[in-house]
Amino acid sequence: MSNLMHKHTQQLGREQLLHQLAVLRREQSADLKLTNLSILDLVNGEVTPGPIVIDQGHIIAIGPEAEVLQATRTVDCQGQIAVPGFIDGHMHVETSTMTPFEFERTTLPLGTTSIVCDPHELVNVMGKQGIEWFLRCSEMMLQNMFVQVSSCVPAVADLDINGSNFTLDEMKAYLNHPHVLGLAEVMDYPAVLNGNPAMHDKLTTFSELNIDGHCPLLSGLELSAYVASGIQNCHETTNYQEGKEKLAKGMAVIMREGSVAKNLDALAPLITDFSSPQCLLCTDDRNPHEIAKEGHINYMVKRLIQHHNIKPYLAYRVASWSAARHFGLQRLGLIAPGYKADINLVKTLDQVDIQRVVIGGRFVDELKLADSVQAKLEASSPPLHTTMQHSAVTADELAIPLTLGDYHVIEIIKDELLTNHLVCHFDGHHFAEEGINQLTVVERYGHQLPPAMGLVKGFEIKQGAIASSVGHDSHNIVAIGADEQSMALAVNHLLNTGGGYCVIQNGEVTADLMLPLGGIMSLDSSEQITEQIIALKAAAKAIGVNVAEPFVQMSFLALPVIPALKMTVKGLVDVEQFKLIDLQLKTPVLS
Repeated sequence: MSNLMHKHTQQLGREQLLHQLAVLRREQSADLKLTNLSILDLVNGEVTPGPIVIDQGHIIAIGPEAEVLQATRTVDCQGQIAVPGFIDGHMHVETSTMTPFEFERTTLPLGTTSIVCDPHELVNVMGKQGIEWFLRCSEMMLQNMFVQVSSCVPAVADLDINGSNFTLDEMKAYLNHPHVLGLAEVMDYPAVLNGNPAMHDKLTTFSELNIDGHCPLLSGLELSAYVASGIQNCHETTNYQEGKEKLAKGMAVIMREGSVAKNLDALAPLITDFSSPQCLLCTDDRNPHEIAKEGHINYMVKRLIQHHNIKPYLAYRVASWSAARHFGLQRLGLIAPGYKADINLVKTLDQVDIQRVVIGGRFVDELKLADSVQAKLEASSPPLHTTMQHSAVTADELAIPLTLGDYHVIEIIKDELLTNHLVCHFDGHHFAEEGINQLTVVERYGHQLPPAMGLVKGFEIKQGAIASSVGHDSHNIVAIGADEQSMALAVNHLLNTGGGYCVIQNGEVTADLMLPLGGIMSLDSSEQITEQIIALKAAAKAIGVNVAEPFVQMSFLALPVIPALKMTVKGLVDVEQFKLIDLQLKTPVLS
């Protein structure tokens, strides 16, 4: 029987506990004492005096009473403030383009000591091989990586083609894994609402664990039905009223600030003393460039305090203890006896200026994480086989035979994964609106389907093309361009190189980033990836692209679970109706 108390970080070994008790009886020395510091109490909202005494990776005493305890090592923290390590409540390591070990090296020094990840990007590409690799990685990491079992592979049946199915029988095998907390985001909410037997079999199977949600703009009786089905949170909330309704109906709202979807500013007013236990933070999709430029969860905490005047104890609470309580992680999220010693030391609460990070009682800056990344990666046996199985495409295949009439057009929305559903008239020469480019999604798993073609507004490509093999969630190749010759060159470049991102200008590849692991992950360092992303952005800007994160934005145009209009290898998807529609309207729209 699955039981949250048997999961990673939840239990202390008997010998471990007995030694800690001996330290508390002053019969033994602890491992570490942190002195000359204060502690942020997230329960009472106060800053209290130290020290903190740590033994075998756990806090065993705090405050003046801990002064009498002995430790083999004492560290003067120079007046800093200890806050709990940050917890990312929902994310996909793959969309950082880094391996888990490189992600750990990059984000652990920023104070993110725990993540709750859904590896459905890689599972969509290669099935259970993907989640098994992630679980192997989780067992080798110092950062607490909890791996939710992907619930919707593919995202929506019959609307797309991915690399592998992931059946309930396969999912059951991971129920008792110590790093699995439950079922990952349930994106196919129509299946939930309509009582689909296969979906409800999954909900029943995972009913004793956590069940994560995904229900953008759902409200009223439909939201009530979704919550009544046992789904406990949502990270797709985009506005205050939507979030307030979800909180009122018992859901946790996981506030997201990713590379494209930036919802924190809209949702920050939801955080109060009353609601904060049900408010969590997440990045969902944040690439190394954004992490290097702004930060990770630390950036969100800082923005809550400085831009929204959220009281520091509330901002730090939603970044740690709220997530720990929501997921049932009883030894994470607080600086208190019995809790895992995952601690961030900051100079000032308002600035979130992290000086040092402690993970399991060890200082991160002493662990030399960079030196172990390659060895850990090799030991994890990453699935590096090629996943590009489509034959080369031709420019003729990517030509849209435009005739006089009205066409469905996907319009991107700034800082959102949501899109608008436009209908635009073509007079035989020009569209009624400017800035419309061609869009294609090319299946890459060997079915040899002809490319699906569509139209998109908002990228403003004047010449050339951009392409990506990161196309959520099935990860077929997505390309946008001003002409079919450039688009074909971009698609074929990714087919030949095993996947990644690229920009085409004047018939040449002007920038690219190779993603050999599943066509979605790099083997390079975060610094190298950042340099390549900067080059890609510059190359994209040179052909007219005016989107801040063009490759991340483009990748979500293929996700048919976020309204309103998206594109898969099967064609245009009206997400509000969950059905395929033709590119050209059969009946003209009357003006």
